[in-house]
Amino acid sequence: MTVPPAARPPTVYLHVGAPKSGTTFLQGLLWGNAEALAEHGVLLPGGSFGAHVRATRDLRGVEREPDDPMQDWTGAWDALAAEITASEARAAVVSSEVLCAVTAERAARAVASLAPCEVHVVYSARDLAGLLPSEWQEYVKHRYLYGFDQWLAEVADGPRDEAAAAWFWQVHDIPAVLARWTPHVPPERVHVLTLPGPAAPRELLWERFAGLIGVDPAVADLTEARTNASLSHAETELLRRVNHAVDPDAPMWLYHRLVTDVLAVRLLPGRGAPGRVRLPAARRAWAAERAAELVAGVRAAGHDVVGDLAELLPSPAPADVGSAPADAELLDTAAHTVLGLLDEVAALRAELAELRAARAEQERTALPKLMARHLSERNPAVWRVRVGYWHMVERLRGIEPPPPPDPDAEPEPGPLLSVRGAER
Repeated sequence: MTVPPAARPPTVYLHVGAPKSGTTFLQGLLWGNAEALAEHGVLLPGGSFGAHVRATRDLRGVEREPDDPMQDWTGAWDALAAEITASEARAAVVSSEVLCAVTAERAARAVASLAPCEVHVVYSARDLAGLLPSEWQEYVKHRYLYGFDQWLAEVADGPRDEAAAAWFWQVHDIPAVLARWTPHVPPERVHVLTLPGPAAPRELLWERFAGLIGVDPAVADLTEARTNASLSHAETELLRRVNHAVDPDAPMWLYHRLVTDVLAVRLLPGRGAPGRVRLPAARRAWAAERAAELVAGVRAAGHDVVGDLAELLPSPAPADVGSAPADAELLDTAAHTVLGLLDEVAALRAELAELRAARAEQERTALPKLMARHLSERNPAVWRVRVGYWHMVERLRGIEPPPPPDPDAEPEPGPLLSVRGAER
């Protein structure tokens, strides 16, 4: 089904986060089904998730490191907004989990840049008992050096504007985050999307989000969904120790490309013994109290709730509260990770050998011949001529036998006809 052009500017849904609340799952579904969503009137501007990352960095005023090879993001937000406002789509979705960290001033800029579109803010939230361990793991993936107990002490006991607590509460204090948007977006257009519990069907979060943006959930193929790689306690602890060994002068963009993207996301998951990071029993009462405060704040603000606020309250403590991994377990995890790295090295060496062979062949091939080859590979007609030429050369050399005669073809004059007659 193709949706006809909209008679008014698209409704814009800013999915602003929060981190570790199912955002990776939703983004995977959105981008994996971008064409199907477009057929149902939903635009994902920019053409890629990376475009949303660059636009968000521009909006937040993130300074680019001088040697960062990532494409410059100056002006990226305004370009994204211009594409949306010029679109004939029914709705547009921008999804980046760090949009919830913008200041009130930058939230005002975001909404103003999207005028005259109707803007909705979508904030996905998760219960604190599950959120806290996941956030510590994410901090470690971003070069954090300390263990879970130290991180919890900073978040729970320290000032909210210092150390680990500063970022955590900037993006997870739900009423405070949404208060930065409500001067520019009415409370009824600010939506709190609750993350279903672990026993809920996998697709429930998508069904809630799809209903919010006005599409049938069946539009999306859930096999396209991706999830953020979850690490066991041992894998997270090993990564934390790697962070201590990384040169402190290494730029963050390089750390993310090598340590985060390669080691933490691609290689580490599944290398260590299973065992989730659990919130210590001594912290569960504090988490329950804070969660109740957050839920009360959402209710008081009058935001639209998609799901159930009870899902934000910690469930009873599991029987297995977990424990820090022993050194023997870390050593075993490290050994399996080294094997994974060796597999990666072997694959890269094989790829490098192929590239070197291709380069050597190019260096041996005269430039006009190389250009003709590339042209023929792009043009079917030229390719057929080239193949025919090869066959003719092979026949003249006596390597390839001539094709059998076509009984319906006109007789060919000249030597070829006499040779065939002699053979008969």
